[in-house]
Amino acid sequence: MASSRGTARDRGSEPSLGQRRIAGFAAVGVTLAVAFAVATGTSQASENCDGLDAAVGSNLAFIADQLVFPDELSEARIANRQAVIDQLEQRRAAAGCTGEVEVPDADPNAALNGGAAENCAGLDGAVRNNLAFIDGQRRNPDALSEARIANRQAVIDLLEDRRTLAGCTGEVTLTPGG
Repeated sequence: MASSRGTARDRGSEPSLGQRRIAGFAAVGVTLAVAFAVATGTSQASENCDGLDAAVGSNLAFIADQLVFPDELSEARIANRQAVIDQLEQRRAAAGCTGEVEVPDADPNAALNGGAAENCAGLDGAVRNNLAFIDGQRRNPDALSEARIANRQAVIDLLEDRRTLAGCTGEVTLTPGG
């Protein structure tokens, strides 16, 4: 007795409803996996919690020094640094950094340096970290790369202003290979 159900061969190799559902679920799963890998891999690839913590600490120290040794530009400098800290905190959260960054004590020598207790090596490192992130975004762009690059360039511009105020000399460049 012949079955009323046809085989795939009988229907011209048309996939069954079950096969189409499995293929659909597989396609959705692959799409989600790729999207997750791209989102986490490119946005956080160049982030380093220690570096971000150091940058936040440096900015907090600068604000503390400005509060202890204020001048006519302190309010603007503090607002600028707080904006940088806000950006750094967003990057820390995106990178999964969980530790609290402590406010260092004010530098008693800050008044001798126009109120700026800057560390040129730290500022140079922060510029290099941002240059490396931009380089990574240019090498592996995604839909948000342009905005990320613009954000990081704005941070670099602020860091360069700080380098100038602190008397740091020389151009900071990204070293080959990282």
